Amino acid sequence: MAPARCGDAVSHRKNAGTAHDARAVFRRGRGARAWRDRRGSRGGRRDVSRELRRGGALRIGFSDGREPLTAIGKSATGTGLAAARCERQFYEQVAPLWDHPAPRLLGTWEYGHGDDARLLLLTEDLGAAGYALLQGSASQAQLQGVVVTLVGLHARFWEDLQPEILAPNHPTASVTRAAQASPADVIAENAIAVRDQATRFLEVASVELTLAERALLAEVLDAWEGQFQARAAQGRSITLIHGDFHLLGNLFFAANDPRPRVIDWSELKPGLGPHDLAYCLVAAPTNDRPARDLALLHYYWEQLRAAGVTDYGWDLCQWDYRFSLLTNLFQSVFQMSPMWFRRTSALVTELDCRAALHILPPVS
Repeated sequence: MAPARCGDAVSHRKNAGTAHDARAVFRRGRGARAWRDRRGSRGGRRDVSRELRRGGALRIGFSDGREPLTAIGKSATGTGLAAARCERQFYEQVAPLWDHPAPRLLGTWEYGHGDDARLLLLTEDLGAAGYALLQGSASQAQLQGVVVTLVGLHARFWEDLQPEILAPNHPTASVTRAAQASPADVIAENAIAVRDQATRFLEVASVELTLAERALLAEVLDAWEGQFQARAAQGRSITLIHGDFHLLGNLFFAANDPRPRVIDWSELKPGLGPHDLAYCLVAAPTNDRPARDLALLHYYWEQLRAAGVTDYGWDLCQWDYRFSLLTNLFQSVFQMSPMWFRRTSALVTELDCRAALHILPPVS
């Protein structure tokens, strides 16, 4: 299909603090969607999680003589439109509700119809602001910064799930869908989807999994829905979670600040707060996993209490963390990734997460 063109102004929101006269056109270049401003400068931005690693950006000029700026351009079509619209909704309706860690929104533009529909998001270039992906393991200070960032999100939306904005009854299907903790019928729908996908996953990956790993999947599939329904039944201690909070491309750090900036907000959903922390730490190596994770979880719990969440017990926080690691197994199933399933199942054993399948959540 011929690439779409947009010779007229990229529509910027007035409250985003940027000009309305930036021009851009799309064109095909070097096997990826490339960008070119009206002066012909080029970048290679398509997937925001790769952009800062590759260098290059959308260069935006202004007719009033201001210095040009660089931005991250995210273009979505087809099946990617639903997630892009969710991210636009986050920026326009949820992000203004707290001091968020996301890149600044510069503008959005949706045009076309049906199969030709396209959505463009322009956000701040974190690289130009001095932020970068980790090049090695996260330091203790950075991991504590991760916790502080999560607490800012979770405490703000603790039992305040913004249903009028996020419409949780109609979630977008994604590989993180199983983490959604409300409403009850969505948990049931996700349990069906997980079981169906698990059948396909085992057809492809069973030879790569041990008997113990296949037995773990069967055990989780059998008990997970009932335990999750019991945990979420009263809507107690549920918050909004990022849903895709990981160190492998979504968190950017600056040299002078251990708190990360965070991208890719399309998976925002009601969930268990410790889910974001558990998911993040899966990819953070350590010589003593139980001790490190327990210490960071306790720091998370203490910071929640300091932020005003005083009715969330330590026992429930630990249960939520263990249950969230079990739920993370399903992301590997949806992604058809035996490697991540094996890595996560090893942590399930190391952190005694199976207990969350057989002990009712201690919700008071």
